[in-house]
Amino acid sequence: MKYAVAYDITSNRKRNKVVKMLLGCAYRVQKSVFEGFFTADELDQLKVKLGKVINPKTDSVRFFPICDSCNRKIDILGLGHKIETIDYLIV
Repeated sequence: MKYAVAYDITSNRKRNKVVKMLLGCAYRVQKSVFEGFFTADELDQLKVKLGKVINPKTDSVRFFPICDSCNRKIDILGLGHKIETIDYLIV
């Protein structure tokens, strides 16, 4: 399933680690928003890895499922393009 992953991380060092992790498995669509296709297991693994990096008292990572119907309704103003498929993922 396709997910949007958005984060708000206070520490530059931790934020850079999170970005590096997400760049390995998703497309960056905005500074703090990524989109990617994940199986349930891949998503669980990603959550565990991210959970080890962030501070749950000051940081936030949100996962938004995007169904096929909703994906077709995505509208973009300005820069960017819709992420339709990913040939491969590295998690």
